[in-house]
Amino acid sequence: MNPSTTKAPMTRKKLIAVVAAVVIIAGVTTLTSVNVANATAEETARLCVTALDEGAGATKKAVASTAAADEAIEAAKSTALPGDAGTSTGYSSRPALAAIEAVAAVAAIESVEAVEASEAVAGVEDVPARTSGAGLVTRVTEARVALAKITTFTECTTRDQAAAVSAKAAAATTAIAALETSATALTADFAAFQVDEAARIAAEIEAARVAAEAAAAEAARVAAAAEAARVAAAQAAARKSTYSGSSSGYSSGGGSSSGGGGSSGGGTSSGGGRVGPAPRGSGGCLTSNGMGGTMPC
Repeated sequence: MNPSTTKAPMTRKKLIAVVAAVVIIAGVTTLTSVNVANATAEETARLCVTALDEGAGATKKAVASTAAADEAIEAAKSTALPGDAGTSTGYSSRPALAAIEAVAAVAAIESVEAVEASEAVAGVEDVPARTSGAGLVTRVTEARVALAKITTFTECTTRDQAAAVSAKAAAATTAIAALETSATALTADFAAFQVDEAARIAAEIEAARVAAEAAAAEAARVAAAAEAARVAAAQAAARKSTYSGSSSGYSSGGGSSSGGGGSSGGGTSSGGGRVGPAPRGSGGCLTSNGMGGTMPC
C-alpha cells in the first residue's frame, strides 16, 4: 500500500461539524415550507371571505329584487284606476306599437307662376316601439325564473371554491340587473297605461254627456213641434166653428128670398138656402152645412 495514496480517516470533531451543518440546512428548509404553507392558507382564507361576502350580498339583493318584481306583476293585474277614475281594461290586452320615425316639418310655400301654394305641415317626433302589456309581464317573469336558477355557495375552503363563489355572485348580479330593468319597464308602462285609460274613460263620459244633451234637445224640439201642431189644429178648429156660428145667423128654415127685389116667378128658397149676405172673407159663396145652416164654400 503506498502511504502517499492512502486517505486519512475523518476525525470525530470534523464529523460532528458536518452532521451539525446537515441538521441546520434541514431545519431551515422545514421552516420555509411551513411559512409558505401558512401564507397560502391565509390567502385562501382571504379569498374565501371575499367570495362569500360577494355571494351573501348578491343573495340579499336577489331577494329584494324578486319581491319588487312580484309586486310589479301583481300591480299590473289591477283594473282600478287611481283617483276613482273608473275601471280600465286588462293591462295584458294593451297592444304593442311599432316605432314611428321622425318627420321634419315643411314650411308653407307661396304660390308662384305655375306652382300652387301649399300649407305648412307640422313635423312629427319619433316614437319608440312599445312592447305589449303581456310581453312586458312575460319579460319580468322570465327574468325572475333565470335569477332563481342561480345558486350561491355558503362554504369555501379552497381557492377553487372561492373562484366558484365569486363567479356565481357575478352571474347573480347580472341576472338581478336584468330583472330590475324589466320590472322598471313594466311599472312605467303600466302607469302610462292607467293614464291613457283614465283619459279614454273621461272622453267616453264626456261624449255620452254631449250625446245625452243632444238627445234631450231633440226631444224638446220634437215636443215643441208637436205642441205647435196641436195649437195650430185647435186654432183651425176654432176658426171653423166661428165661421159656422156666424153663417147660421143669416139663414132661415124656408123663408122667401129677397134677392134684392123679389124673385121672378114667385118662387121661394128651400130650407137652408142663402138668405143673407155672405160673411166677410168667404168670397161671397155660402153652401149648406147639412145641419140647417150655411158655411163658406
